[in-house]
Amino acid sequence: MQVRVKENNEDFGKCGCGRSPTGFCIGWHNLSESDYQEKLSDYQFKEWQRQAQETWNDSCTSDRADKI
Repeated sequence: MQVRVKENNEDFGKCGCGRSPTGFCIGWHNLSESDYQEKLSDYQFKEWQRQAQETWNDSCTSDRADKI
């Protein structure tokens, strides 16, 4: 494993190839372009689902409204 960050320990683990949607290395640098696009699409869909679920949980129609 090659460590690219030598001067600032806070930068350790940050993505050096620019492919990570999180900003930190998740191993996508070795993917082919088509595999990268597929992983990115899956990641974006799961992130959209997560945000939608959070929005739903915060709505007045969620179960939490019944517990207040």
